[in-house]
Amino acid sequence: MPRTIRFEWEGKNYEVGVERAGDRLTLTHEGKRYVVTLLPERNESTASLSPAATQAPSAATARASTVQAPAGTPAPTATSMSTPTAAPTAQLDAAGALHAPMTGVIKEIRVGPGHNVELGQVILIMEAMKMDIDVPSPASGVVAEVLVKVGDSVNAQQKLIMIH
Repeated sequence: MPRTIRFEWEGKNYEVGVERAGDRLTLTHEGKRYVVTLLPERNESTASLSPAATQAPSAATARASTVQAPAGTPAPTATSMSTPTAAPTAQLDAAGALHAPMTGVIKEIRVGPGHNVELGQVILIMEAMKMDIDVPSPASGVVAEVLVKVGDSVNAQQKLIMIH
């Protein structure tokens, strides 16, 4: 679900629609869409950052790898606005159960029993905090069982899918 963010950049006020899917932000400004890919946070010392920056490290250290903007139009970047932090990574336990990385609602399930999955393949999408969260497979294997259905509310660490 898109949300609107208002901010000032280089002396001008902007209102931008923001939608997040995994590490990608889709920004909409004056009818034009811009795609921004968030990169992992840098491992920099926060000693030189202001107190405000150390309270929100994701906004202070997020970097955009691509911003597509028309010539002459300032394009907002991930560092120019408050961006949500990346979702925690889902993990498999010793029995092969994929656990929910956070509390949310199952929005889409992309695999079923017998499907082969690859490491990093998005196997389901959750909605959490009004954002779509891609849940990738933390390992390659075969789906043995899907323990949830679309629309289910799940808690953090709840078993979602069995992969062997």
